Amino acid sequence: MTRSSASPLRLVRLADVTAAEAYRVLDALSPRQGSIDLRPRGYLLDLAIRGPEEILEDLVLHVREAFAERVYGVGEDSLAAVVIERLRRAGMTVSSAESCTGGWVGAALTSIAGASTAYWGGIVAYDDAAKMEWLGVRPEALRRFGAVSEEVALEMARGLQRRSGTSLAVAVTGIAGPGGGTVEKPVGTVWIASAGPREASRRFRFAGGRREVRKQAVQATLDEVRRCCPATG
Repeated sequence: MTRSSASPLRLVRLADVTAAEAYRVLDALSPRQGSIDLRPRGYLLDLAIRGPEEILEDLVLHVREAFAERVYGVGEDSLAAVVIERLRRAGMTVSSAESCTGGWVGAALTSIAGASTAYWGGIVAYDDAAKMEWLGVRPEALRRFGAVSEEVALEMARGLQRRSGTSLAVAVTGIAGPGGGTVEKPVGTVWIASAGPREASRRFRFAGGRREVRKQAVQATLDEVRRCCPATG
């Protein structure tokens, strides 16, 4: 790919794509003109696309088609802004149950002007007692599976949806480190679950220090909300 710093720039923003995977997909596209630079941002990845005006939009279109639903935006909008707009357009509301992220999901959503139209609020249930009292997590689930587990993440999401009455509830629980990991659940293990029109759960293993693990967990949680919302209008 040719490269010109003077060419117009477009950002295509991706979620849940590694740099290695992005390189494989982009190599298959083999554009004759323009350049595509990768800008990793944890769980997120920006593609900085440059090229002559006459081919730039076609290049962006091909990239969007190649990555499909993992494209969350084109331009400067943050993932949180995209999530709020999707919820608003779909007439949906969301609530968040957080453990390892300590309220960062709610902070990301409420950083967007007009978030109150779609975000009900959240519960930071860090201690197991809070998970049981405020989210209805069963003591036996905590004893049998542990706080960082699929079962507990799902019970957190279901309990919050019942409590909040929102269209969707999302929950995140994990081991941010630097301690607390085991062979079965190493540091960086995070479970994210949703309850509502789509009930889902997924295990992640994030790399990095405590702050980086928490940041990636927030990004992945917001992306789960995005995936639960129809792309309308």
